[in-house]
Amino acid sequence: MSYSFFGTCFNDHNQLFDCLKSILNQTISPKEIILVNSGDADIKILLLNMINSEKIKLVYVHRKLSRVKSLNIALEKSTAKYSFRFDTRARFSKDYAENALKILEDKILQNSVVGGVPTVISDNNKFESNIGAAIMNRPYLYFFPKHRNLNYCGYASSIYLGCFLTSSLKQIRFNEKKALLSEDSLIINDFLEKGLNAYISSRIKLEYVSRSSLFNIIRLFNTYGYCRANTILVSNKLFISKRHFFVFFALIIIFLMLLQFSILSLILLPIILLIFNIFCEIVFSKKRINFIVPFYGTLCQYSWILGFLWSLASIFKNKQSKSNFIS
Repeated sequence: MSYSFFGTCFNDHNQLFDCLKSILNQTISPKEIILVNSGDADIKILLLNMINSEKIKLVYVHRKLSRVKSLNIALEKSTAKYSFRFDTRARFSKDYAENALKILEDKILQNSVVGGVPTVISDNNKFESNIGAAIMNRPYLYFFPKHRNLNYCGYASSIYLGCFLTSSLKQIRFNEKKALLSEDSLIINDFLEKGLNAYISSRIKLEYVSRSSLFNIIRLFNTYGYCRANTILVSNKLFISKRHFFVFFALIIIFLMLLQFSILSLILLPIILLIFNIFCEIVFSKKRINFIVPFYGTLCQYSWILGFLWSLASIFKNKQSKSNFIS
C-alpha cells in the first residue's frame, strides 16, 4: 500500500518542520514526500537532513505559485497509489496513514478520498492563542458542518486535506480558475459529481495548529468568506451541501422579518447572531464554557461575511491576488 504525502508551504517553515516530524513518525512510512515551496528561502538541504532515510524520497520544487497551482504540480509528481495532502499547520497521529489506508482499501466502502476531523490546538499557551484555538474548535460558529464534528463517521461534502486515490485525483485535479478558493470543499464536490465517495472517519486522527493572534484569526475568516464566494462562482453552485441551503434560508428569513419593522432594525442582526452563539456555547461546549468565545466568534463571522461580499464586489477586477497563503 504505497502512498505519498504532498503539500505546499510559503514562509511558515517552522510550522512545516513540525508537520514533517509527524509525517516521518508514521507507523507506515510514505514512499515519497512532495513539497512545492513558494516561500523566499530554499530549504531543501534542511528537509533532506530531517528525512535522512533511503526509503523515503523527497521531491522538492521551489517556485512562486498560488496554492492551487502548487498543489497540482505536487500532485503530478506523485508515483504512489495513494496521495495524502498535508498542510504546514497539520500534525498527524502516528496511525493516521495506517487507518486512512485501511479505509481506502475497504472494498465495501469503495472510497476514493477519506479524511479525519482535526482537533485545533493553540500555537502557545497565551490568551490570544487559546481563544483562537477555541474559536476554531466551535462547530456552531460554522453552523454545525459534519467535517467539524470530531465524532463523525460517514460520507461528507468537505474533508480537511484528504487522503486520495492518486489516479482519481490526477484525473479531477484542483481547480485553478481562481487563485483563492475553498479547495477542500471544491475538490470533494468534484469527486462527488464524478460519482466517487468521500468519507470521514473518527479513527483518522490529526491536529491543526491555530494562529496565535486574534487579528490573524479574524483575517483568516475574512479569507474563508472570500474563498467561499469564489468557490460558488467557479462551481456554479450556490449551495454545495444541504446545510448551506438551510443556513442561507434561515438568514434570509431573519433579514426579511427585521425589514418588516424598519431598515434600522437590521442593526439587531449582530445581536441575534451573538445570542445564538452564546446559547450554543452554553449548550454544546463539552469543555469549560468560555463566554469570550461567542463575542470574538461573532466578529469572525462578520469578517467572513465581509470577505464574501468583497469577493462578489471584485468579480470584474482584472488582477486578483495570486496567493492563498495567509501569514
